[in-house]
Amino acid sequence: MNKTEYLKKFAEKLSISFEQVESEFNEILKEEKEIHKDLPFEQQEMRALKRLSLVYKKQMRSPAVGFEGIIIAASDSVDIVAKQKREALEQYKNDPQNAIMEGVTDEEGTPLDTRATWSTGNANPRFGKPLPEHNYLRNIWVIATLAKSEESPKLYQMILSGDKANDELPIFKPTRFMAIDKGDKLNASTFTNFVVDETLNLPKINELVLQFLDKTKLSELESYHNLNKDDFNRLVVVEGDVSMLNLEPTSFGSRVLVLEDSEASLEDLESKSLTCWVGENIDIDFAEGSKIMVIGRTSQGNKKDAEGNKTEELADVTMNAFGVYALPDFKIELPKDIEPLTEENLE
Repeated sequence: MNKTEYLKKFAEKLSISFEQVESEFNEILKEEKEIHKDLPFEQQEMRALKRLSLVYKKQMRSPAVGFEGIIIAASDSVDIVAKQKREALEQYKNDPQNAIMEGVTDEEGTPLDTRATWSTGNANPRFGKPLPEHNYLRNIWVIATLAKSEESPKLYQMILSGDKANDELPIFKPTRFMAIDKGDKLNASTFTNFVVDETLNLPKINELVLQFLDKTKLSELESYHNLNKDDFNRLVVVEGDVSMLNLEPTSFGSRVLVLEDSEASLEDLESKSLTCWVGENIDIDFAEGSKIMVIGRTSQGNKKDAEGNKTEELADVTMNAFGVYALPDFKIELPKDIEPLTEENLE
């Protein structure tokens, strides 16, 4: 067989696109040209094919299978051991003997893993051992179907951990990826990488999202929040027009946009707006005046008085944006020379 025939065979076996296989082959071939400069091209090509076959053979032993679809939302990456380590160090500082006796730290004050079992009931093999330097987790939601399948797409939740939790994600872009199918959830594997594939034939993104998630009016968002605030995995969709966009990150690293219901604003200029906190992992490629879809999680704090102290009165509901999509028919392009709003250029 020639190179193309091998690549087609690999693509069919792993249920991934020929273009993806060809791209991975070209990366290995590029390495081979550097490593074995003196070999004839035909031998460099054959070595690249053999190396690629070993990679795919390893993947075949994994329970992960090919999927295609879009990521519609991604939470911020959170270091889940950071708080545990801070509390352990504080306990050791205040009462070293008690911290050691309770197994919170060792004699040197190193924070230890205090979980004897996992939530599944299985024993934790790292119980009593030092906590890792970091342990990042990130929730993402994808609408996908098995690659090359005639099945209808489904909405899945997936947890990314470790280095994968900090990877840049192609939100609202057609992608192919490997994952372990667990019914309504997908588990990531070492082979889970999201590869953009513009050749995928997907429905309009906003229409696809609304097949699985109900859209909530801005005027009804507080009622939605009160009903669902105890559900950590709550996910809501809103649409609106951007009346304010601040690309300068806050002290917490978020940009701010304000969303309006233009129909309600037309009748009442004091109608409620929605403040959205947009993390740096979310691409903002639109300007004020655009109509957008935002997917995320609602939150509600307390109002502050003139001195900045919290009061008993609840503030307006806000939203942590996990996915932001500008509706193509109502998108205003962001000027390429736009400057972030700062104290220096505020005037």
